[in-house]
Amino acid sequence: MEIVIALVAVLIGFIIGRVLPRERPLGDLRVDRSDPTCEPYLFLELGTDVRNVISKRHVTFRVKVENFLPHE
Repeated sequence: MEIVIALVAVLIGFIIGRVLPRERPLGDLRVDRSDPTCEPYLFLELGTDVRNVISKRHVTFRVKVENFLPHE
């Protein structure tokens, strides 16, 4: 019986640990690799005010790789 309670407690702790500390992305980091002779260009698109970003110690962004210029 104690083993079942311990397994349930570990499972609940694992679920809470995965859900709670997850930070919401504050915007997108776009990577443009359309020119193979140059380093990739990086663009930061914030979904919030800049004051929200500079007030935090750590932030999270979604990374989107998009080539804006077509290769031909």
